[in-house]
Amino acid sequence: MNKYYTRSDLAIESLAYATREKDYKHHQKQDGDISIETFEILQTSPLYPHDIGKYIEISFPDYQDFEKISQHFQKQLSLLIKEKVKKIDPLILWIGLGNPTLTSDAIGPRTLNQIRATHHYSIEERHRHQYYDTMCIAPGVMAHTGMETADLLLALVQEFQPDLVIAIDALCAQSYEKICRVIQMNNVGIYPGSGIGNHRKNISEATMGVPVLAIGVPTVIHVSSLVSDVYNLLEGYFKESLDPSTALKVGKRKRYEGRLNEVQRRLILGEIGQLSEQKRIQLLNEVLNPIENQFVMSDKQIDFDIEMLSKLLSTSINSMTY
Repeated sequence: MNKYYTRSDLAIESLAYATREKDYKHHQKQDGDISIETFEILQTSPLYPHDIGKYIEISFPDYQDFEKISQHFQKQLSLLIKEKVKKIDPLILWIGLGNPTLTSDAIGPRTLNQIRATHHYSIEERHRHQYYDTMCIAPGVMAHTGMETADLLLALVQEFQPDLVIAIDALCAQSYEKICRVIQMNNVGIYPGSGIGNHRKNISEATMGVPVLAIGVPTVIHVSSLVSDVYNLLEGYFKESLDPSTALKVGKRKRYEGRLNEVQRRLILGEIGQLSEQKRIQLLNEVLNPIENQFVMSDKQIDFDIEMLSKLLSTSINSMTY
């Protein structure tokens, strides 16, 4: 196992051990509670699993600013499309990856169900409304079809010759706070199933022969990452309990602030307290994998989250014009 492997599909988490300006460039802007971060990965490295290209992450605490999130998503996606395709009215093949019968993996198919396909419209009607020329398909998973998704998509690309492929899929996060609270886009492509270690053939310009964009939402987290997050919460709890200024605070809070010092970690948390977060996750993986208890988990309100996110993505996509 790669000692730097973070079990995350998100650039913001995977680049924790990379060097800014050498491995990647980073730009961030804030719009209230919504954060838009752009990562330009400059070179491949064993420090992170991502390929060279642009990754855009839109983070939000909840769905209160539905319209504002949608506007930022449309703007960033439109820029990616125009960077990849110079045609005014490109033919776009939308792909909804994932298992439609498994809620945490259904963001792709459920979004596709609500995207407006326009390829069968007359040219006059598309141009009158400035609709993109779109085709949509949810190819299912290999367990249902018996086929590699990438092979199936390649056949469609060769038959219809789209100018661009855009894939939508569920991702894996390292932090529970990112679950269903981030939309990531990239101009690189995607490995279906990579987040849960089920690596399939990648969907990229190299394999498809046309430019590929990917849109993903983190819907699951590995149990080892979750346990590490809980460990960090415990450390923060102990720190606040020891501090007279915060020990008596009551009420719900988002997280605990502060960290124990080295002596406190050794006394309260023992030898594990001396490990870095990355080494702690690696230890948990090594403990859990041999006994086949490396679970992948989602939030208790995943049904609501997937409904909201698929509506957010599809509504935004349907509102886009060229």
